Order: sequence, then structure tokens, then C-alpha cells
Amino acid sequence: GLWGLVNNAGVSTFGEVEFASLDNYKNVAEINLWGTVRMTKAFLPLIRRAKGRVVNITSMLGQMASPSRSSYCVSKFGVTAFSDCLRQEMYRWGVRVILIEPSNFVAA
Repeated sequence: GLWGLVNNAGVSTFGEVEFASLDNYKNVAEINLWGTVRMTKAFLPLIRRAKGRVVNITSMLGQMASPSRSSYCVSKFGVTAFSDCLRQEMYRWGVRVILIEPSNFVAA
């Protein structure tokens, strides 16, 4: 069985809405949002059987908007909503869904 799944993959881009391409939005969402959904769906039967945990790493930008980060914010808002729905659905099965929302950081 599988007891835990951590969805941590993510990418970010910068650009104002007017100048960001639709492909940019799609690429960010493909990894940040749809990657999380795909991985969770693939392993959820094993997690449910083990009464395990799903941990989704998102961002504070999944709760609040930030200029020039709209594609990232859209994807992280989606992960937040997905996690909240999944948490409610999995409660009866004894599966915990945890959302970790780190703040901004700068790598040195």
C-alpha cells in the first residue's frame, strides 16, 4: 500500500496579464494544478485503503492575488480549491488532506 503522497512540483513565471500568453497560463497550470490532480487521482485508491495522507504544497498566492503573478496565482488558487474539496470527500474514509502554503522566499 501507500500511506502518503506529497505533491510538491511547481513552476512560476512573471508577467502582466496583458502581455502573458495563453500558452504561459496553460504551461503553469499543467504542472501546478493538473499535475497535482493527476498524481492524486492515480494514487488515491491506495491512500484511501491505508487511511493515509495527501499533502499538497501550494503558496500564499493560492489565497491572495499578486501583480505580475496571475498565471501562478490562478494555478495555486486551483490547488487550494482542489485540496479543500478533496479534504471534505476523504474525511469519511479517514484520509487527511493537508495544504501547506509557504510564503515568498528568495533563493540565495
